[in-house]
Amino acid sequence: MLKIVRIVVSIIVLVLSVYGLFSTEKTELLPFIMLLLSVLLVVMGTEELKKSPKSYSGYLFYIVSFFVFMVSLKGLVY
Repeated sequence: MLKIVRIVVSIIVLVLSVYGLFSTEKTELLPFIMLLLSVLLVVMGTEELKKSPKSYSGYLFYIVSFFVFMVSLKGLVY
């Protein structure tokens, strides 16, 4: 289940990033791309913790996801 979610979110992020690369309104898409990247990092962190609960990489994914989420919220609000 998590693998399917990871693949779907990755494809959406990739499509939005490529569209933003060639689009003239580049700054409007960045907060949404970063928001989806934070979702992707949460899914990847959950997969890592399920695979090996004593590994620190899963927790690192969560911390980076929180930071990216806060930056994307700042981009959406301001």
